[in-house]
Amino acid sequence: MDVVAVSEAVALMAATGAVSGLGESAALGVVGRIRERMRGVFTSDARSVDALERAVADPSDGRVQELAAALAWYARRDEEFAGELAGWAREYAPAGSVVQNVRAGRDAYTAGRDMTVNQRPDTAE
Repeated sequence: MDVVAVSEAVALMAATGAVSGLGESAALGVVGRIRERMRGVFTSDARSVDALERAVADPSDGRVQELAAALAWYARRDEEFAGELAGWAREYAPAGSVVQNVRAGRDAYTAGRDMTVNQRPDTAE
């Protein structure tokens, strides 16, 4: 088992709420249980709890990586937790990533799960 890869997959799920194979309400329930289990493992480690909270609040790459590093650290020290991470990654990890390419003759703002395109007055026809 690649602890780093598994930790990255689970960190992404916990931060974004993205899981595969489930409807929205079931996915939210699974992600909620995963987050609570993480909080339980991180109990006396305020830094790791903070990494989880920051990743959930703003799932940017740096914050998800910080959470993944905390998960990997704990997984290397607790074989049972490592097994849980592997199970979550195997069962719920999204099957790949989404690549978004934007080419626009106008202002385009893209982030995570949304995209906004604003037509600039100077390019309006």
